Amino acid sequence: MRLARKFTLALVLLAVAVIAGLQVIQVRRELERSALDMQHDHRLLGHALAGTISKAWELAGEREALNLLHQSNNFQEQVHLRWVWLDGGPGTPSLVGFPPRLLATLRQGKDGSMVDPEPAPGLLHSYTPVFIGLGVGRRFGAIEITESLGEERQHVFVTVVGTIVATGTITFAFFIVAMAMGRRLVGEPVDQLVQLAHSFGQGDLTARVRLPPKRRGDELTTLANAMNRMGEQLEETRSRLSTETTARLAAVEHLRHADRLTTVGKLASGVAHELGTPLNVVMGRSKMISSGEAEGEEVAECARIITQQTQHMTGIIRQLLDFARRRAPHRAPEEVRELVARSLSLLKPMASKKSITLVEDVPPDVMLEADGGQVQQVLTNLVMNALQAMSKPGTVSVRAALIRATPPQDVGGAEGSYVRVDVEDEGPGIAPDVLGHVFEPFFTTKDVGEGTGLGLSVSYGLVRDHGGWIAVRSELGRGSCFSIYLPSGGDTCQAAS
Repeated sequence: MRLARKFTLALVLLAVAVIAGLQVIQVRRELERSALDMQHDHRLLGHALAGTISKAWELAGEREALNLLHQSNNFQEQVHLRWVWLDGGPGTPSLVGFPPRLLATLRQGKDGSMVDPEPAPGLLHSYTPVFIGLGVGRRFGAIEITESLGEERQHVFVTVVGTIVATGTITFAFFIVAMAMGRRLVGEPVDQLVQLAHSFGQGDLTARVRLPPKRRGDELTTLANAMNRMGEQLEETRSRLSTETTARLAAVEHLRHADRLTTVGKLASGVAHELGTPLNVVMGRSKMISSGEAEGEEVAECARIITQQTQHMTGIIRQLLDFARRRAPHRAPEEVRELVARSLSLLKPMASKKSITLVEDVPPDVMLEADGGQVQQVLTNLVMNALQAMSKPGTVSVRAALIRATPPQDVGGAEGSYVRVDVEDEGPGIAPDVLGHVFEPFFTTKDVGEGTGLGLSVSYGLVRDHGGWIAVRSELGRGSCFSIYLPSGGDTCQAAS
């Protein structure tokens, strides 16, 4: 039930309770007044007849006095008059059912009355005491005035019905007025505030609520003004946050690109060595053609060899440029084996110079929905770190598998399907006090000028952007293993982003 209706219902119930209470009191007063009026009328009639009956009894005797009383009934339609002896003498009726307290009151010369419930709706008996005679022969009687309570009950019924109708009419009118006022004073402002909160929840921070100026100063207007100010502050905060987020994302992308270019610089010497052999072949064959040493079919063979070596060099340079080129993140299905092959092809010259063997163990048809360039950047950074960590000839292994895993506590999430890529080296390992800091920005154990300390930090950020994480285990003297966990399903990747 809405607030305005609850408020109105509470007011109506309170009003009904108050009105009903007042009407009950009024009905009781009316009934008491009616009963008092009836008793008062009986008392006046009784005293008027008592004097007349007493005088007639003295002058004309008992017969004439009682006859006068009987004749008085002809002039009374609502009451019935009767003489009763109450002293126990001749003609005295049975006083077994007569209330003793009433009898005592009458013997003191005071008026009294009682209600007889039979027959329905009941009778009111009023008694006016009369003492007949003097001395020893003095007797005690009373004029009994009897009147049906039917008219009083009818009056009560009419009064109660009128009270109920009046209460219902007042309640209905109050309900209508309260509903209108509750709707105007409470319902409409609350509806506007609810709509404003709903708009805020939907992301529309430009919404505002405007209450009439005449409402200034009440609580709802204060709340509306506070919510309007909150909307303005939220809008300013969102605008500022959007600007800061855009700047942060741009800075992160610049940082990642700078790390990629740093990696390209490290690869350059190896690529230059890789280009040396085909360049020598091209130079030698071109000299043979220009000097005329090659004749006939040898010229065509030299041209074919030159073309072949040129294409090989072009492929190496294009691969390096593709790795260095800045491009917007784009997720698409990628085969893990192809990503690993592209990364290792760039690093083979560097590995050859250090007499290190790159071993690839990736099963076919293991797929990811990811940004291939970013994943290749992560793999290149990890393999390059492995190569730099090894000062002696050895092996760097890259393995991949599809597994079920539960993310660590700092990542959060339920158990799911992940692709794990392990990069394992045979270097000296990482000290325990250093292991917990390897993913921190600008943290490095290399000499000045040999590293920026951003490679692992950038790699970790790229993997987290894909909804995954990087784990590391290492043992001094036995090498290190960095494990990349990436969600295997497209839905997981999209949810993480």
